[in-house]
Amino acid sequence: WSLVELKVSHPAQLFNSLDPSPFRERDLDPEAAEYVIDALRELHGHRLVKLVVHLPGQADARTRAAVVDAFHNYFRYRAQGARLALRQVLRVGRASLLVGLAFLALCSLLWMYVFTGEGALHRILHEGALIIGWVAMWRPLDLLLYEWWPILRDERLYQRIAAMPVEVRGPAA
Repeated sequence: WSLVELKVSHPAQLFNSLDPSPFRERDLDPEAAEYVIDALRELHGHRLVKLVVHLPGQADARTRAAVVDAFHNYFRYRAQGARLALRQVLRVGRASLLVGLAFLALCSLLWMYVFTGEGALHRILHEGALIIGWVAMWRPLDLLLYEWWPILRDERLYQRIAAMPVEVRGPAA
């Protein structure tokens, strides 16, 4: 097993201090969550990874269970958010592609039928219509070819963390 170890001086350090809800339902502290995310990114090739949380004193069973549940719930929530963001990017990409294709078709029609003739101005308008049509395709293609990868990668990472075993240890461990 590869271990990601997190040492805290008190269990409350793991949780967002702005969250007034009961202990087991709190969000993780952003710094604690980012530490775990960064550690897992560094261990991306390791199949068996376990999170070990070191507490300074003996924690009761309820506190241990709350820490384990908090990590799993938080990262399940983050995975769900990433999945929704991915769907949104793909939805916007598809809609943008339709608009871009329609605009490219309009520019192509202008290129073929309206800006015909001789002279520098006609040549500039002729080529400009085609260039503008292809520039309109830039964003849809960017969304559909590149922007979704990092979101999918994050979703998979959050799912992996949510499924990862979490062990809470006291000072004697």
